[in-house]
Amino acid sequence: MYNKYLFICVLLTLTICEGGYQNIKIKEFMSQNNEIFTYINEVLDDEAGPEYFLWKIESLQQQIVSGINYKMVVDYQKKDDPNQYIQFEIIIYDQPQTNTRKVTALEQKNLRVDNKKSNNLKYHGWVDLDTKQFSQKFPQIQKLLLSKLIPKFELEDNTSIIDIKSVKEQFISGKTYLIFVSLSDGKQYKGTLYENPWSKKMEVVTVEKEEEE
Repeated sequence: MYNKYLFICVLLTLTICEGGYQNIKIKEFMSQNNEIFTYINEVLDDEAGPEYFLWKIESLQQQIVSGINYKMVVDYQKKDDPNQYIQFEIIIYDQPQTNTRKVTALEQKNLRVDNKKSNNLKYHGWVDLDTKQFSQKFPQIQKLLLSKLIPKFELEDNTSIIDIKSVKEQFISGKTYLIFVSLSDGKQYKGTLYENPWSKKMEVVTVEKEEEE
């Protein structure tokens, strides 16, 4: 009887420890495993190229084997075309005791999002922020946005932002903000600001004109 229970316990342990992938919380993983995430980020940045930037982490899973397999699905957005994406599925094998860390699988597919049909999908997972508090935290944001908007849309040099209508935030490797503004030309625009707390990098990566409903 004892041997039977022992066998069951061993079997359960193996099933748990070396079973399928388990979902893990993205934010906790990045705060506790910054080196691994940075490694994944560097690999995907090279694959995507300078025309794309990290937009969203769709999912993150781990599998315990002799080390740990990390499976991550990540979206990269094209800087000059906000509707164009590359989605990567990458698996990293990590074994700290032998200093082993390598890519064991990498797949990618091109995606395109239609603005009119998928607004709800595009903003899923975003959190609305207080525009006044955001403006106080980032007083330079208006200057950054205008530096991109004016040349892209051939606006007058004295164009100004009349109102920041709304701001959305999403946590990825740092934070991404969507800023919706009204300009003095009477039209509405949207900008994407990327802030990485570790590298202190902050830049406006995309700007686009909002379609009139």
